[in-house]
Amino acid sequence: MRIPFGTVPGEFVSEAISYDFKDPITAALPKISSMGAVIVTRDGEYYGIVDVRVATSLGSLRVERNFPVGKVARKLPALTKDTEIKKAISLFYSLAAKAMPFAVEGKITGVVRRGEILKAILSMHLMSKVRVSDIMSTPIIAIDQEASVDRARAAMRDKRVKRLAVLDRGRLFGILTTKNMMEYGMVIRRKLPELPVSKGHIKVADICERNMHTIDYGKGVDDALRSFVENGISSLPVIRNGRPVGIITVRDVLETVVKGINEEKRNIVVSGMTDPDLREMEEDVVAELEALADRVDRFKGSRVDYMAVNVKRVKSREYELRGRMGLARGGVVSVNVSGYSLDATLKDMLAKMLREVKNRHDVILTGRKV
Repeated sequence: MRIPFGTVPGEFVSEAISYDFKDPITAALPKISSMGAVIVTRDGEYYGIVDVRVATSLGSLRVERNFPVGKVARKLPALTKDTEIKKAISLFYSLAAKAMPFAVEGKITGVVRRGEILKAILSMHLMSKVRVSDIMSTPIIAIDQEASVDRARAAMRDKRVKRLAVLDRGRLFGILTTKNMMEYGMVIRRKLPELPVSKGHIKVADICERNMHTIDYGKGVDDALRSFVENGISSLPVIRNGRPVGIITVRDVLETVVKGINEEKRNIVVSGMTDPDLREMEEDVVAELEALADRVDRFKGSRVDYMAVNVKRVKSREYELRGRMGLARGGVVSVNVSGYSLDATLKDMLAKMLREVKNRHDVILTGRKV
C-alpha cells in the first residue's frame, strides 16, 4: 500500500474551545460531547487536550463538580501544515486520539478531528480493496436489553471494550457506548445536582442507541468509512443474515492503514509505548511478536498478515495490552490482557493468541469451517 506524501491541509482544522486548567470538568463536558474535544491552557499556554475518550476513561461521571479539567488533559503533539497525512494517521492510531491540536508557528490555532483523517483515507482509496469481514472484530460482545446499566458497565470493564451490542432474543436491539452513559450522567446531574449518579435501577434498553447504523458482512470498508464520516460514529455492528456477527470500529480501520504504512517491518505495529521507560522496551516487544508470527507461519496453511499491539499503563504499575493478529486464513484474532509486569502480561497475551490460532487452525483442517 503506497501512502501519498501529502500534508495536512488547512481545511482539516476546526475551531477549538479553550478552558483553563482550573475550570471544572463539569463545565467542559457539554462542549466535549458536542465538539469532540477542547483545548486546555495553563498560564495562557497550551497544556493539553481533552476528548470524549479521555473524559469517559477517567470515569468523569463520578468526579466532584469542581474537579479541574486540566487533571485529565493529555499533552498530545501538535500537527502542523508540514505534517504528512501518513504521519497524522499513525499518530491518531498510536495515541488513540479523537482530535489533535493544530499549531501555526508554535501557537495552537485549532484542532484536527479524527473524522477529517477518515475522509483522507477514503479520498486516497487506501481501503478500497478491503472488505468489512476482513478486519472486523468477532465475536461481538453483547448484553441483553433487560440488563442494568451497572451490569453493562461491569461487562465493559471486564471485557475491556467501550461498546456493547444490545440484544433482544438474539436480534440486535441497539448499541450501548461509554458516551451514552456519560451523556445520561450529565442529564441526571443537571436535574439532581446534589445527588450521586446511580444507574442500578436503569435498564440498558432505556439509554442505548436504538436507531443505530449497521453494515452488512459482505460490504467494503469504504462503505464503513462513509458511514463513520457521515454519521459521526466510531463503530458499526456487522450483520449477517439478520444477526450481529462482529463489529468494525474506526480503530480497526486505522490499524489496517498503519499496518500498510509499516509493511516493510513485516506488518508489526506496536503503539502506546510513549513513556521513556517503555520506549526502551519496544524493540523487545517487537521481537517477541516476530517470534510468534514465525511460529504461526510454520503451521500448515497458516500465514500472519499483520500483528498490532497497544500497550496502555492503566495505573502506576499495571499494564493493559490489546493485541490483534490478522491471518491470511482464519480472520482476526483479538486478545486483551492486563497485569502488573509488562513481560509477564506480554507472554500471557502471546500464549492466548497462539492457543486461539491453534483452535482456528484445527477447525480449518478438519473441514468444520466453510
